[in-house]
Amino acid sequence: MSYRKDHGRYARLVAFVGLVLLVAYGCFHGGGLVTQLDGWLGEANTTYVDTFPLLGTLKTSTLIALAVGSVSAFVIHRILNRPRVADALIDTEEEMHKVTWPTWPETWSGAMAVVGMVLVLFFFLTVVDVVLIEVIGRLWGGRS
Repeated sequence: MSYRKDHGRYARLVAFVGLVLLVAYGCFHGGGLVTQLDGWLGEANTTYVDTFPLLGTLKTSTLIALAVGSVSAFVIHRILNRPRVADALIDTEEEMHKVTWPTWPETWSGAMAVVGMVLVLFFFLTVVDVVLIEVIGRLWGGRS
């Protein structure tokens, strides 16, 4: 049973999905848990299905990683439903409803201001860099 079940639904959902995706990435991405288990199991890593949707091949290492992912999802769910964590997520969602979000024109003009300033700084720093290279080159006698 969830603590304050109907409160903070979206914050809890986003936190849960984000953490589960992070664990899944660690389990199945190249160099992750499946790859480590492939090396450790060696010949004992039996292949059950050659072409398995989303996972490629279904082997012993894949089944172990799926079990780790499932247990991790259960533990994440339990942690997110602890009163202190749930209250923090509920409060976060309540505060997000109070935020005044910018309109699309405000967002666009802000983005263009940032792009403009980045370009100005790029050109300024490029000119300063070229001038300093020239000055240092003349001081060291490498350029005439």
